[in-house]
Amino acid sequence: MITAYRVWDGEQMHYWDDEHLSLTIKNDGSWLLWHDSGGGCVVSSDDWDAALMWGTDQVENQVITVYEGDVIEQEETELGSPYEGVLIGSVNMLEGQWCIVNEKKKEARPVFSETAKNKILGDVFQNPELLEGAE
Repeated sequence: MITAYRVWDGEQMHYWDDEHLSLTIKNDGSWLLWHDSGGGCVVSSDDWDAALMWGTDQVENQVITVYEGDVIEQEETELGSPYEGVLIGSVNMLEGQWCIVNEKKKEARPVFSETAKNKILGDVFQNPELLEGAE
């Protein structure tokens, strides 16, 4: 099994399946994204604007990969659910579970739900404005 990841280098996003890129994670938690074809370091955990994000799959008629830092709009479709209406927030790992977190509303919901529809709007790095209006 291949673990999905992506890396923000401060200007662009790099994905786990990009050609000629490899990720090294050291025992101390530091990491390095590098060109395995001799191109050197792309970005590392030492860069102040860099971010390493892990991904997970979600099945909704097709498999989509959801990453930490994605901005998702979730609409609950089941009456009587503890979650009502639409929530826009960023994906974070909370207590071992992938959640959509809206800081303004102080609300968090599980990303994976059989009764909710998720739509990926963008991510917090390339589209930070998506969270500014998230009510």
